[in-house]
Amino acid sequence: MNSTFYSLVDNTIAEVSRREPTYTSVFPITVSHEGMASAYERHSLCNELPPGVVEQALIEGLAYISKGWTKAKQASTGADPIAQFLCDCIIDALCADRGLLALKPHNGCSRSAVEVLAEEYSERRTPEGVGYYVRNRGAHPLLLINATGTPIAIWKQFLADPAHDFRVILPQRRGSDLLTGGLQRHVDIKTDSTDLASILDAEGLEQVDILAWCNGARVAIDLANARADQISSMVLLGPMLKGIQGVTPSPSNFERDLQPLLDAVSKDPSLASFFSKEIVRRPLTDWGRWINAPIGRAQALFALAAKDHADATVAMLTDPQSFINIARRVASDESYPMGQALGKLQTRTMVIQGSDDNIVSNELVSSAMKQMCHNSITKVVLKGSGHYIHDLQYHYFRWLLAEFLEKRQSPQGTARISVEDLASPNGWKNVSSRMDEKLRIPAGEAAISRMVKPLA
Repeated sequence: MNSTFYSLVDNTIAEVSRREPTYTSVFPITVSHEGMASAYERHSLCNELPPGVVEQALIEGLAYISKGWTKAKQASTGADPIAQFLCDCIIDALCADRGLLALKPHNGCSRSAVEVLAEEYSERRTPEGVGYYVRNRGAHPLLLINATGTPIAIWKQFLADPAHDFRVILPQRRGSDLLTGGLQRHVDIKTDSTDLASILDAEGLEQVDILAWCNGARVAIDLANARADQISSMVLLGPMLKGIQGVTPSPSNFERDLQPLLDAVSKDPSLASFFSKEIVRRPLTDWGRWINAPIGRAQALFALAAKDHADATVAMLTDPQSFINIARRVASDESYPMGQALGKLQTRTMVIQGSDDNIVSNELVSSAMKQMCHNSITKVVLKGSGHYIHDLQYHYFRWLLAEFLEKRQSPQGTARISVEDLASPNGWKNVSSRMDEKLRIPAGEAAISRMVKPLA
């Protein structure tokens, strides 16, 4: 195996250690690949590989990982989702190493978001007074719509990466601080969308793509409809579309636990102070509860944000006034006629979802788009990931953007990625996630008690 292979495996190990630095020294993994090679060999990406290469990659990859995994073992008495995840990543690394997949490793970003913006971006302002940053390089204009109230630091790898060719346009959205996050005053979808349209006008862009994360997807959809001739393509990353009329509710754990608190604050704003303090004091993940539960343990790990960004992921809820404004924003968002907006959508769109996202409801988003969208929607699901793909799985994220926005094609399925056309009556475009059924991972407290558990 060559350097690309081992660098991508290093990225995989970092996905685990950045979420929980002690994980590799506390919990065991199975490093046996028995029975897996033949299933991977049947995958379309591996068809061109010589006999025996897949098995050798699994042997070498697992041996490399086990050097830093204190409790690696050769056999397991039950399902080991982490081992499955590692093997999927090893196969993708092999295909990249052999030139069958344009997946490239990344080295992270040691600079702060403040430094990146100061060194590589120009600050500008529209005639209407809307502030924004524009990257000083890149051929492909890309408007980035962050999650409402979330500090921009979680995007710093993408903002700083010299390997991509996007001219990123980063709005300083009204009512929120780009660097510290939070929501200082209520702003609705239409106001946000109008502000972003003024940025496009100020830049004089004839064509631009949109990248939107979480509830930023709501604003992106409104803007795409308002500027249908100007928006070429749209990528919705972990979109939050809760509350669409006509779609059966299926809230995520986060949405289910947060909603009673938002409802309570809407009725009595004085409660925001108490809730905010409780969220600030949220306990660390209690890994002891999953000592003998590898499936639950894996799901908990995959859902986490990187530890260095954990505070940022709840920044909009740790200040009382911001909490009140978030309650108003959520109610306002859910009163927006999103069903009609999806029905009008004409923009070429890709949705990226983490298989273990506990912040948004993947089920609701898929159901709503299948039910209401008339254009083709490419849905990509990345196994072993949660709500923070643009950070923890950055090498996959960058590749997906390049495929869809630069090459103008839907990405291919891999050992870790499944691709579905939500507008297709036949469903799956490939069977990358169905190589072998044996390899597939099986899938009373008060609201405030649940809510103050780790949210990221």
